Amino acid sequence: MSTLVPPSKEGSSNDHEDLALKEARITPIRRSGFPIGRRKLFVITGIAGAVAIVLALALGLGLGLGLKKTSNSSYVTTNSSFLLDPNFVVTSTPTTRYYEFVISEAVGSPDGFQRTMLVDQFPGPLIEVNSGDELVVNVFNQLPNGTTIHWHGQLQNGTNYMDGTNGITQCPIPPGMNFTYHFTINPNQYGTFWYHAHASTQYTDGIYGPLIIHSPSEPIYGQYDREALVILSDWYDVMSSGLLTQYLSTAGIDGSNYGGVNPGAEPPPDSGLINGKMNGSSFDLQPNLRYRLRLINMGTLTEFMFSVDSHVLSVVEADGTSLVPVDVHRVPIHVAQRYSVILTTNQTAGSYNVRAEMQATCYKLGNPNLNTMVLATMTYGASPTTPNSQDWSDAFPSLCLDLNNTMIVPQIPMNPPNSTDSVQVFMSFQQTTQSGGTQTLAFMNSTSWKRIAQILPLLQMSKLGIQTTFDSSQLVVVHDNITVFDLILNNYDDASHPFHLHGHVFWIIGEGDGDYLSGVSQLNTTNPPRRDTLTLPGYGWVAIRFITDNPGLWAFHCHIGWHMAAGLLMQFASLPSQIQQFQIPSYLSDQCAQQSGGLVVN
Repeated sequence: MSTLVPPSKEGSSNDHEDLALKEARITPIRRSGFPIGRRKLFVITGIAGAVAIVLALALGLGLGLGLKKTSNSSYVTTNSSFLLDPNFVVTSTPTTRYYEFVISEAVGSPDGFQRTMLVDQFPGPLIEVNSGDELVVNVFNQLPNGTTIHWHGQLQNGTNYMDGTNGITQCPIPPGMNFTYHFTINPNQYGTFWYHAHASTQYTDGIYGPLIIHSPSEPIYGQYDREALVILSDWYDVMSSGLLTQYLSTAGIDGSNYGGVNPGAEPPPDSGLINGKMNGSSFDLQPNLRYRLRLINMGTLTEFMFSVDSHVLSVVEADGTSLVPVDVHRVPIHVAQRYSVILTTNQTAGSYNVRAEMQATCYKLGNPNLNTMVLATMTYGASPTTPNSQDWSDAFPSLCLDLNNTMIVPQIPMNPPNSTDSVQVFMSFQQTTQSGGTQTLAFMNSTSWKRIAQILPLLQMSKLGIQTTFDSSQLVVVHDNITVFDLILNNYDDASHPFHLHGHVFWIIGEGDGDYLSGVSQLNTTNPPRRDTLTLPGYGWVAIRFITDNPGLWAFHCHIGWHMAAGLLMQFASLPSQIQQFQIPSYLSDQCAQQSGGLVVN
């Protein structure tokens, strides 16, 4: 049986992997002497590789000791088309892959407006692995604030402490120090994923990048000739920290530029980007080939509608699950979601518009200077020219929603087992009175997640045994037995919300308008969609089912950055007795101990 905590408290280094700084127009702020964009990849195999990785860790590459990293001043070269290397060896033989990231401040202008960014490079380096590989990423933090990196969609079974969730599984990496993320890619996991900062709204300022998992066992492997990345994101011309302060304030965002003040309304972006550029990204392809375009929405607020003029897109993957192909003209993709589509270059040779339409109708504030149509160019069989191709005539939807669930059919059928437990959660935004006045916060039932660290329970569970004491601002569902769990999420807000569950792939077994009504609302248990990020409709409900067989503390939250910062997050504490068996690296708790007792998160 599940336990809800708290029960009663109310209120409160290959060319194909990189986009160069030259193309993104990024200039490093040399705070530490480390150039932005510096990144190494080592591939280590066999017994020698195992010895090498042990030696690397023993020598302090990931011990969090604040060791200085040497680097030369050369920058990584670019591949403006974001094509994946066709020579990458897809194999079931595990390999160890080692990366180094240096995250610091830099000045850049992805949309032509110069501003400070937080980056290693932009977008971040491609991590490309096979299922079962061992991944080691040593992150050097040269920011003035702490940071963490979350590996979005990775199951982390047995390594919950490598999930990178600030204040839940990890204290932030202190400025001037480093942290090594070290985990094994699940051997049954493949598809399109990504990584991003999980501290406050830092990823809004540029800390994000793609993570691709190959496998010869992937059902759609071999059904395409080439692969390319399509990274979609919204972009702000000022630092997110200042916008967040306004958003959480009593008055809300300064509405002078947006048609009036609207407390609780999210700041609208200033532009949209494709592969790190507002305009000018190009896809230089070959004719008569099948390309797998891996779409990833790394934005903060915006759902995009993706299309390519004159080319039908066959959707074959959603969030790492291979699908029965379905042909569409446009693909809606909300924040943190991923799709793969097959595009065949079989039309007249030339250049075509690649379109990512920002669904601004779902913003609460308008931005009169925002161009919602973000364009790139796809060319094959000819020299690049300015496209004169026409957009599809299909009408745009008025709501920010996913593809219809009837179109998301997993290729490997899997019916969920019968549920053994369930909880209903009601999400809302409410006016609350704080010491500084009235502000709008987000609530899951009666709790609004506050930005204080809850890493302490994880460490206590691993060292002292089972305990379920959480702060009163945390809604936590606790299971110490394997349960088939139904989460019913009701939305009391008029907007849609992309929710992500860490550490799990869930079944979407139902959705509808209004509130969920037990025994009346229909549920689908015949090969329903499987995802890790769903879109909850405005004034509607969604029911998901998952199995609590992955020990750890797992966040479930809206992936709109402003909403998570406002408290739209809850947690699952799964199998506390198994958490006792975790071998948590000492450098994780050491870094917590250095930061005001491990309880303060910027």
